[in-house]
Amino acid sequence: RRKRRAQVVFASRCKRSRQSPTPPAPAQMAGKRKEAAESGGSGKKAKKATGAEPAELEEHDFLDDGADDEDDEEEEEQIHEGGEEEDEDEGEEVEAPKRIWRPGVDGMGDGEQLEPEPGTYDMLHRAQVEWPCLSIDILRDELGAQRTTYPMTAYVVAGTQAKQTSDNRIYMMKWSNLYKTLKDGKDSDDDDDDEEDDEDCDEDHEAKLESKGVAHPGGVNRVRSMPQAPHIIATWADTGSVHMWNLQSLRKALDKSAEKPSLAQKPIYTSAAHNDEGFALDFNPHETGRFLSGGNDGKIFLWDPVQGGWNVGADAPFAGHTGSVEDVQWKKLGAGSESTFASCSSDRSWRVWDIREKSRTKSAVHVPDAHSADVNVLSWSPSVAELLVTGSDDGGFKIWDTRHITAGPMANFLWHRKPITSVDWHPSDETVLAVASEDNSISLWDMAVEDDRAEGTEEVPGEAHFPAQLLFLHMGQQDPKELRWHPQLPSVCISTAGSGFNIFKTCNI
Repeated sequence: RRKRRAQVVFASRCKRSRQSPTPPAPAQMAGKRKEAAESGGSGKKAKKATGAEPAELEEHDFLDDGADDEDDEEEEEQIHEGGEEEDEDEGEEVEAPKRIWRPGVDGMGDGEQLEPEPGTYDMLHRAQVEWPCLSIDILRDELGAQRTTYPMTAYVVAGTQAKQTSDNRIYMMKWSNLYKTLKDGKDSDDDDDDEEDDEDCDEDHEAKLESKGVAHPGGVNRVRSMPQAPHIIATWADTGSVHMWNLQSLRKALDKSAEKPSLAQKPIYTSAAHNDEGFALDFNPHETGRFLSGGNDGKIFLWDPVQGGWNVGADAPFAGHTGSVEDVQWKKLGAGSESTFASCSSDRSWRVWDIREKSRTKSAVHVPDAHSADVNVLSWSPSVAELLVTGSDDGGFKIWDTRHITAGPMANFLWHRKPITSVDWHPSDETVLAVASEDNSISLWDMAVEDDRAEGTEEVPGEAHFPAQLLFLHMGQQDPKELRWHPQLPSVCISTAGSGFNIFKTCNI
């Protein structure tokens, strides 16, 4: 197994500012920043994200984090340890000893704010729509697999959690003109000629967000796109119903501006078979149209496609959990993957089910007390068939080999300080995964890393706080809810939070 140098690359630094620690909304952003807030209703409040007020404008644009603040004369205090050295300041100022800033441990003083550290991202863009989105999914496209050239393009679907029920939307979005992060390491006092050239370059390289939306009956707890037909969208509504949508007209309109899709579309199928709302949804990647839904009522329904809709197995649910079903996912590869799925629950357990088993109360694998608190999310490995990662309210995530459950988890990381809200394995790197947490951070991990420093090597102050397997810590989003690796853009990650969307590629993956 390969080794990768144990290095923590921070996506943030502390900047001492004479201004308010909260930055003003960027000029090119058409919407105001939304703040996350808990909402009522059944289900876990920790998973809800609702906005305060809608944006005043209807257009949505990206904020390119490569752009430097103009005329910035603020004094900076560098407390970051990364992979690149900063240029020495002019004059005779004495540089303070460097240390690694530890989120959740080290505080920030008045007038300080987190900013991306130049060089840590190959690409970073941020965007917003009118209301925060609790869930996103990536739409597969026909632009090619494993695309590594810039600018990049991604298609995304998201569902909102608006203050008023009638304001909720499903958004089909096209994110294009995604260039590499610009101006890394450039000083703010460059010559005027250079600044003019940069402004011209920025206009050519400005990222674009195009969106088409349809009204949704209630807030969207979870949204999923069918892998075989990405325009078929499933949504879990906070009203307790699961809806199926055909949004082909919206998807086509993203590429052909002349087309005007109907904005009054209705679901092509709706099921109210669950007794409560929920969050667990997944399309089968092997069998077109086959689908799972899991609710706060503790039941999991298997949806089989039939002429004109689906046959929802409400009369024969998979019933084994004693708490709400928080997540479900079909197995991605290996023997029997087309008929095998995993589920996790607020009862602190996770299970593996085989739909060929006649008894719907008998799971193939059951791990009670898998975590010390609710198990919120899970993800099957797309590279190693039997590996599964789970994330919990206790802030920890664990990796399991479903063939050797009695041995316990293969890895157990209790590093985040608040509940885990999303986990996802890297599509092609079998040892890399991403984890989102309510502590306002997204961490990228490589399980193959070993601490290969020579014995006696002096540590940078604060370094001991970080495990060797932690590759990157992405910060800046408030209340992260869900993340996804893009299956066609290698090592590109997309995340949604109460404060908006991020799409990024780090320098070390």
